[in-house]
Amino acid sequence: MKKVVILLLHMRHGGIEKQTINFANELCKDYQVEIISCYDMLSEPAYYVDKRIKITYLMHDKPNKQEFQEAVHKKKIFRILKEGIHAFSILRKKKSYMKKAIQNLEADYVISTRIEYADLLSKYAPSGVKTITQEHLHNDSPEYIKRMQKACRNIDYLVALGPGSKENYVRWLDGNRKIEIVQIPNLLDKVPNLSSDLRSMQIVSVGRLHPVKDFCSLIDVFELVQKQIPEARLTIVGGGEERAKLEAKVKEKRLNGKVVITGMVDKERVQETMLYASVYAMTSLTECFPMVLLESFSCGVPAVAFDVPVGPKAIIKEGENGHLIQNRDKEEMANRIIEILTNKTKREKLGKNAKRDAYQYLPEAVMPKWKEILK
Repeated sequence: MKKVVILLLHMRHGGIEKQTINFANELCKDYQVEIISCYDMLSEPAYYVDKRIKITYLMHDKPNKQEFQEAVHKKKIFRILKEGIHAFSILRKKKSYMKKAIQNLEADYVISTRIEYADLLSKYAPSGVKTITQEHLHNDSPEYIKRMQKACRNIDYLVALGPGSKENYVRWLDGNRKIEIVQIPNLLDKVPNLSSDLRSMQIVSVGRLHPVKDFCSLIDVFELVQKQIPEARLTIVGGGEERAKLEAKVKEKRLNGKVVITGMVDKERVQETMLYASVYAMTSLTECFPMVLLESFSCGVPAVAFDVPVGPKAIIKEGENGHLIQNRDKEEMANRIIEILTNKTKREKLGKNAKRDAYQYLPEAVMPKWKEILK
């Protein structure tokens, strides 16, 4: 049985982590699979991992970004120096341990999930090991493009998640004669038997409470919706550094009790929340191939999202299973959400189409594309 090694930053909550573990659970049915996780940050992985999968943790230290930021905020010089030295030590060990793990690989294939791991694979992967990188982020800045070109200089396959991403990679890596660029979407582990009945006035959004998700704009959008539909409610599922800021904004806009921020919850709770919703809303500044859209579709919930360079447009078909909002227009997003919440016929049509489209991301549709690479 051939062996596949997957390089991952950690096994905590997160879109990349959830997708990678879903993928590994399918892969281990036909291959020997090992996940090498840089950080051991939990006693157990955040998501179910098939017992056939070997997990190797490289280090028990974890990032101290939050501690460093707290020290800076409180202007505690000694603690800033202490946390800064600790942060440097963690970053040094992070690179050193992953480099050593790559140099000692015993596998037929190795799959990177981050650009820095692709760079290490280009430098240190043993001969005879097929190298694959899957980029889960999108950035079209000159700095990122240059970094991408360097990282992929000696990679066999680059897996793009959507058509927009693939077009960019083909253009950016035009001079790379070694790499083959293929398009394979993220996969859903299952489509639930249940679907939302779309009767509630509930809007849902899921993600890290991080500036890139721009939940501040979502609260602005919801305020406009709420003025037209007083019974409307918004649930934001996720934890992160911006929670206090978002809660303060909810209070400032007098939306207490109408906006709920749940914090980090398990997979079952996320699905329960989606099954009670009638609209999924996404206001991210950037996305690559958002798993949460696939999950909302699997629950029969239509989506409204800001149109960014790649990501939502690969999943949302305008007017068929949701809406793409141009130019980050908050009023237009609010109007589309109001239209869905007040038009039962349209809501049910969009939800039915969303559920239908979710099936194309199940393992039986996605895994054969991977096996073309791994055969």
